[in-house]
Amino acid sequence: MKREEVFPSKYLKASDLGGKPVVVTIKDARFEILKGTDGKEQGKVVLYFNKTKKALPLNRVNWDAVADILGDDTDDWIGGKIELYPTTTEMAGKTIPCIRVRQPNGALPLKKAAPPEEDPPPPSDDDIRDEIPF
Repeated sequence: MKREEVFPSKYLKASDLGGKPVVVTIKDARFEILKGTDGKEQGKVVLYFNKTKKALPLNRVNWDAVADILGDDTDDWIGGKIELYPTTTEMAGKTIPCIRVRQPNGALPLKKAAPPEEDPPPPSDDDIRDEIPF
């Protein structure tokens, strides 16, 4: 037996991706209290995906990546597609495997449209000058 078979995790690890990027559709984004490796409890948003058993707790880097793609409000993330890819990061002086998030190839980010600009008010008679300043 392998360690993962004896101690299965409900959270994704870089090794779960099999060395390849995976496009997933977000089914839910829940705020949950999780225990860190130091045993302290910490609140995190955890992403759940369609057609997967494991979830992804978001760190700041991955939160920012999802927010860049789908917007700042987690309510808007449901149904959105993101790409998870395995890479490495530095932690406590060691290089360790991790999962990062990026926009799926060919997908456009879902950005909220900026509100339309208002037309400036018409100039008053005081604003009209016959002089040309050059």
